[in-house]
Amino acid sequence: MVIKMKKGYALLAALLLLTVSAGHQAARSVPAAAAVRTPLPIVMYHQVSQNARRAGAYCVTLEELEADFRYIKACGYTAVTTQTLLDAVDGKSDLPEKPIIITFDDGFESVAQYVEPLLKKYGLCAVVSVVGAYTDRYSQSDDHSVNYAYLTWEEVARLSGEDCVEIQNHSYDLHQLDNCGRKGAKKRSGESEEEYRRFLQNDLQKMQSLCLENGVKLPTAFTYPFGCYSKESKEIIKAMGFRAAYICEERMNYVDLDSTDWLYRLCRYNRPHGVETALFFSKLSVSPD
Repeated sequence: MVIKMKKGYALLAALLLLTVSAGHQAARSVPAAAAVRTPLPIVMYHQVSQNARRAGAYCVTLEELEADFRYIKACGYTAVTTQTLLDAVDGKSDLPEKPIIITFDDGFESVAQYVEPLLKKYGLCAVVSVVGAYTDRYSQSDDHSVNYAYLTWEEVARLSGEDCVEIQNHSYDLHQLDNCGRKGAKKRSGESEEEYRRFLQNDLQKMQSLCLENGVKLPTAFTYPFGCYSKESKEIIKAMGFRAAYICEERMNYVDLDSTDWLYRLCRYNRPHGVETALFFSKLSVSPD
């Protein structure tokens, strides 16, 4: 038997069907939009020299550095710091459309003499990770050659107060290979979890304390020496109050505002000497629009 529906009811049924269908479409579109994550390239520098004969895998020339900074700006990228990421995750501020992080490891004197002026010239900022033992040594020395010396505590404190520099913890004295199988901050074979915890905490806390004693803003991130870490490392540094960690794996990072785990594996591309700027940055997918 065929039931004839009045026009009013038929119209109502059609509207309900469209509403339900639209709701399903909207529900399907939310995860797709949420899945879009902002790429975050991070470049890692070490030493900077005016002499090309000193340049190599971990030392770029001043000319190369300026070409890189000029290229970053020309490509429309905005340099950000660790704190910028933390503020975005905490909901305090938004990230720029095209963020990039520029890092300098070890705390060479060249950061003060060469890097800082260029950062100001191009309106950029950088994360400078300092090794405390090196800074202690050169704070007590009259040898401050830009070719090999490290920053003094006075210089680190001054840079810490600049908007263009963020100081982070690169360990007090773990930037070395010992003869007992230790590499950087990595757990030694046969070492118990408690022994490893004490070892890592003691070194990192010494660096944190020295920063406070010398008027340096307390670091919020740990930069692993040689990029080496163990499966226990994250929970140890997290318990100490560090909110991020830099490693040396060369791959792209993606900002996830609903999580913090990614902050403890911030990957970076090492910038060597002798590679043309555009070619190097193509590895990071940094190019003009």
